[in-house]
Amino acid sequence: MELHLADQVIIGLYIVGLFILGLKFAKKSLDEDNYILAARKLTLPAFVMTLVTTWYGLILGVGEFVFGYGVVAWVTNGLFWYVIYLFFALFMSKKIHDSGHTTLADQLREKIGKKSGTLGGIITYIMTTPAPYVFSLGILINFLFGISLGWAMAIGFGLSALYIWYGGFRAVVRTDILQFILMFLGFGLLIFFSIKTFGGFEFLKTNLPATHLTFVGELPIQTIVVWGLLACWTLVDPNFYARCFAAKDGNIAKKGVLWALVFWFIFDMATLVTGLYARAAFPESDALFSYLTLSNEVLPIIIKGIFVVTLLSIIMSTIDSFLFSSSTIIAKDFLKKKWGDISLKTLTRVGIVITLILSLVLVLTLQSVIGIIYAVGTVGVSALLLPTLLSIFSKKKLNDILITISMATAAIASGVWLIEGWMKQEYGWPVYRWNIEPMYIGIGASIIILLITWRWLFIKED
Repeated sequence: MELHLADQVIIGLYIVGLFILGLKFAKKSLDEDNYILAARKLTLPAFVMTLVTTWYGLILGVGEFVFGYGVVAWVTNGLFWYVIYLFFALFMSKKIHDSGHTTLADQLREKIGKKSGTLGGIITYIMTTPAPYVFSLGILINFLFGISLGWAMAIGFGLSALYIWYGGFRAVVRTDILQFILMFLGFGLLIFFSIKTFGGFEFLKTNLPATHLTFVGELPIQTIVVWGLLACWTLVDPNFYARCFAAKDGNIAKKGVLWALVFWFIFDMATLVTGLYARAAFPESDALFSYLTLSNEVLPIIIKGIFVVTLLSIIMSTIDSFLFSSSTIIAKDFLKKKWGDISLKTLTRVGIVITLILSLVLVLTLQSVIGIIYAVGTVGVSALLLPTLLSIFSKKKLNDILITISMATAAIASGVWLIEGWMKQEYGWPVYRWNIEPMYIGIGASIIILLITWRWLFIKED
């Protein structure tokens, strides 16, 4: 991709501005509550912007999906998720805020017991690994500047970690506000110049395969349903919980998720439209870099630099959120138990270092964004979904041992099914026994265990 000196200056200004904004709040985050949850005073605009930006770390993959399959990408990665977002906002957000916890494992530990809380902490830590987003950022930096992938990942990850180290959750929120503005600005400009260059819907209709403009496309129904089930990730996602815990009150948590849904819809439409333009105009280009290919051809100098910054900011905003969430989990749910006399702030910084190392090792080992996301999501959602919902909606205390068995069984069943499928790959794709996806097996196992033990599941309190 050709970047003019002016575009490179724009990128440099973004990096400098990000650090100034992130480090500006370091002194204000000195006390523990400020550092971990921004003193639980998150306002509605800040809540919305930090939640919206957290969700698009795989933006290159979004472009690849739209490029390859068309409108069905919005169904799998948008429509199903909106239903879950709505459920979370209306029925869960206020309950989560009012619990006063710090992590999802806290919720499980109080409502169920220590064993469930510990296992839940391990699973949520795995779910919040920033590894796939670090890989995405490395690929982007490598593509733009020709830096080796390993160094590109290390540099990108290090930049995100630095301002989090000093500013904590408050730095995450403040930098997310800047990144929220950039993500909508960049894609808005790309839509404008694409229409200006190629024309409107008639251009898309003429130059796209017919299946790209249908809601099912060429994907099998089972695949669409599985992607839809992945939307349940929202119900157990630690980043959602962290923002609800940090909200000023329960109403802000509820309204915040509803407003975020509106902005997610708008941004999903923007990524869909631009992805379709990329496919229609440059059908032979690399699908993974479809947005960059389109921007390179239609955007003028400086505007192109702004769009590159948009992609960088989208991925970095996800990395910092996942890095901080995972570091908080390992600090609060594990390190604090052993070193109780050390402040949670210090232990969270230790968690940042641990997560940095583990994430780089994971991504260098697997080197597959989709593989990491699918594996983590499948096992995590299978194990946590039903126990988490029970812990939130049940008024009675739950049997710790039985819930732990349910979680472990679901995780093991889905994990074994997943590994077996990977070992029987055909043309690079896993082949699952009887064509049943691992998440069905995991959630099914969880349901069976809970139904069998239902009469002993709820503990009567005196």
